[in-house]
Amino acid sequence: MKRQLIIFTTLIPILLSGCVSSGKHDIALAEIDSMRLSLGSAQDEINRNHQKIETTEQELITAKSTVTASQSDIDKLENKRRSLQKELSDSRAQMTTLQNIEAETKRRNEIYAQFVNRLQTMIDGGQLTVSIEQGRIAINLPNNVLFSSGSAHLNSKGNEALTQIAAVLSQFSDRRFQIEGHTDNNPIKSARFPSNWELSTSRALSVVHLLSGLGVSSENISAAGFGEFQPRASNDSEEGRQLNRRIEIIMQPNLDILSNELPNVVSSLDDSE
Repeated sequence: MKRQLIIFTTLIPILLSGCVSSGKHDIALAEIDSMRLSLGSAQDEINRNHQKIETTEQELITAKSTVTASQSDIDKLENKRRSLQKELSDSRAQMTTLQNIEAETKRRNEIYAQFVNRLQTMIDGGQLTVSIEQGRIAINLPNNVLFSSGSAHLNSKGNEALTQIAAVLSQFSDRRFQIEGHTDNNPIKSARFPSNWELSTSRALSVVHLLSGLGVSSENISAAGFGEFQPRASNDSEEGRQLNRRIEIIMQPNLDILSNELPNVVSSLDDSE
């Protein structure tokens, strides 16, 4: 290309000077036309290259946008994967918890069946009832089976009944039992029992001491007195008051599940709503 330009620029002065023959003049003009064509072709090539560069740059911009969009999609998918992984982990933990609760419920029902089977004679005799209430096994003994009116001293029938019960409870060393005393709403006021709270608590303690002496682990039993404040029936009738005067032996549920695992299940269920 440089050579052609040199020839072209050299020929122009020669032609202008008029110092060449007609044949040479024609040759020079032909060369000039050829150079012009070559320059035009070169310019077309330059224009095409510019167009290719512009097209390539546009393709590069588009490609970069596509890469950015793809990366954004990848980030979204990765976040979704992590979220799903967490949900899977939480679901597995929840499943384990539910299985533990199910196993505890099954074990409770098995113990309930054993209680009923072992205490059936006393149940048939009206000395006690066995039930499941709020997830807890409750052995309910009317006070007239255990105590005289206004007294916290166990009578002979009470000692006999609790001896049979202790033989059953002692078989479950992995379970905790709370002895609960309850009264009707008739007030009591004496030097020993200023209120029904003291009476109900003293009766529960009498049962605890006896059970402990009959082989039930002291670590597994406790006493509580509720006075007249958790009635089973209305105190408006003698029959209702008789039902309210009672000792209940409550088998506590597995507190590890209730305190550690169950809140996680409740929380996960709340989150899913």
